[in-house]
Amino acid sequence: MANVQRQKVSPDTWIKLGIWIGAGVGVAFGVKKVLDLIKPERKRDESEKKDVESELEAESKKNKASYPKSQYAAFASTIAEAIFGGGTDEAAIYAVFRALKNDTDYLSLVKAWGSPTRQVFPDYFVFYSTGKKLSLPAALRYDMDSSECAKINAILKSKGIKYRI
Repeated sequence: MANVQRQKVSPDTWIKLGIWIGAGVGVAFGVKKVLDLIKPERKRDESEKKDVESELEAESKKNKASYPKSQYAAFASTIAEAIFGGGTDEAAIYAVFRALKNDTDYLSLVKAWGSPTRQVFPDYFVFYSTGKKLSLPAALRYDMDSSECAKINAILKSKGIKYRI
């Protein structure tokens, strides 16, 4: 067998490699941020961030909330657990929306989710994604496909709720 001599890599080479990798990650992160700013969904998300408090106040004069505030917080937690994890539990999400009875209930759920956004970590690779602030409809659209969102909208429509995902 022939003796194979391994060449040593100088520390300068390792430093240069580290700098190039760091620069590449930095550029990729910057490009992702720019693309997030120009997405067409951004306008829709911003329109959903309306003043939920004032809408809820106006709506609660027409219809009383069906549940105490703690129940809406539990509904929001149920949806968060169903969405962010290993897969999506659509049945749990549909059950929450079936429990809503009027627009006040829907707005109370949105408020309980986060007024109107919640910091979520939708990606398994947390080191790549530092989290996003998503409204409840945006989080559902992020995680579910269009037919599943349409089913939620059908549930809302059947209850006479004017809001849609």
